[in-house]
Amino acid sequence: MHRFDATTTLSSDRHLAVLAIAGDLDLGTADAFWPDLERLLNTHAGNAVYLKDPLDAVVLDATSLEFLDSSGLRVLLRGARLARGDGTDFRLVAPHPAVRRVLELAGAFRALDVRPSLPEALA
Repeated sequence: MHRFDATTTLSSDRHLAVLAIAGDLDLGTADAFWPDLERLLNTHAGNAVYLKDPLDAVVLDATSLEFLDSSGLRVLLRGARLARGDGTDFRLVAPHPAVRRVLELAGAFRALDVRPSLPEALA
């Protein structure tokens, strides 16, 4: 059984959203997570013209993400590309060592803005 959870917190005064992800982002969960991430980005990102104050950044808090496979990585990269296309920063926070290793092997640090801590990502 695949374990995955995502919780979103919007901060209107700082113009950012924090999306805490936990568990496994893999073949069994990635396709279910993508619509939620895409909806967040399309609703609140920079080109959402109906927003008075669109988001400056979306922060994915991955401190509790324990596993990532190529399907999960694809979702993260698609999210980063969509956010950047709208002029919104997309930051990934403090991935678990196993997740960090997948990112390193895939060369994803060139495409993802990875921060060591949540306070640094929020600064």
